[in-house]
Amino acid sequence: MIKKEQLKKVINNNSEIFRLLVIMCVVFLLIVIVVPNKSTFLSMSMLSSMMTQMPEIGIFATAVTFAMLLGGIDLSVVGIGNLCGILSSIFVLKFADSMGGMAAVFISYILVLIVGALCGAFNGVIVHYLGVPAMLATLGSMQIFQGIAIIMTNGSAVTGMDSAYGVLGSAQIMGIPLIMIIFLVIIFLMTVLLQKRKFGMDVYMLGTNNKASLFSGIHNGRTTILTFVISGVLSAVAGIIVCSRAMSAKVDYGSSYILQCLLVAILGGISPFGGKGKVVGIVLSIITLQILSSGFNILRFSSYQKTFIWGFVLILVMIINFLADQKK
Repeated sequence: MIKKEQLKKVINNNSEIFRLLVIMCVVFLLIVIVVPNKSTFLSMSMLSSMMTQMPEIGIFATAVTFAMLLGGIDLSVVGIGNLCGILSSIFVLKFADSMGGMAAVFISYILVLIVGALCGAFNGVIVHYLGVPAMLATLGSMQIFQGIAIIMTNGSAVTGMDSAYGVLGSAQIMGIPLIMIIFLVIIFLMTVLLQKRKFGMDVYMLGTNNKASLFSGIHNGRTTILTFVISGVLSAVAGIIVCSRAMSAKVDYGSSYILQCLLVAILGGISPFGGKGKVVGIVLSIITLQILSSGFNILRFSSYQKTFIWGFVLILVMIINFLADQKK
């Protein structure tokens, strides 16, 4: 049997996770009470729909998380995702006939993952070696990535890809969407990377105090660039998923995702000041917000109303976290 002291220690060490579990349960009960058609909300089709929608924002939020652990914010994740999605779509359009649909799709994925890594490295170099604050650096790079995408597409959508391009967004394994499985695998890998590897310790140390990390032997530049590279690769994965689901690519896809990604990360316990938070909190946070979003859809809330609510909740969560930190 687990002793009371051991249980108390476990709860104290994972207080953020237990808080998120409580919030998730409360939100679920409130939505169940409020929505008029409970059978629709509690149906298997609704669950399947939620599992299809969560990976996009969840992976983007995980990308944002890495920059936040360093004490900055990456505003370019959606720009990287859209650029990679457009590049992948154009590649498949041009080479699907000569290579075969699946081969072209697979090669396009490899290429855009490399592009995502290069975009992330570009951000990392600007932030560390030029000393530009992450928010400003990634705001500028977002405009660069969007500009490249607009030049490539003239601002129009890329459509007409081979049907193999949509397999990733529509495939299921034992009734679970493939993209949901990919999201959970990413969460597992990123958790191991941050919690069980030296690199993770370096990231937390650098986000807590960059001078202390330097004097402790950590290579700040390498850690910063590698962190943004991971963020770029994750953004590329999310962009591929978005375009695969829509079977099209456009420069303004997911334009509202940045606000939601910040909300997911901060609600998930990631500190905007760096050095604090666990990736596993992203899962509970995205589930909570997806429950809210599904409830809003049933209640027929407009996109403007939801944007207002997301912004209000983001500020509220930041205030609560600030007061909790002050109390500690």
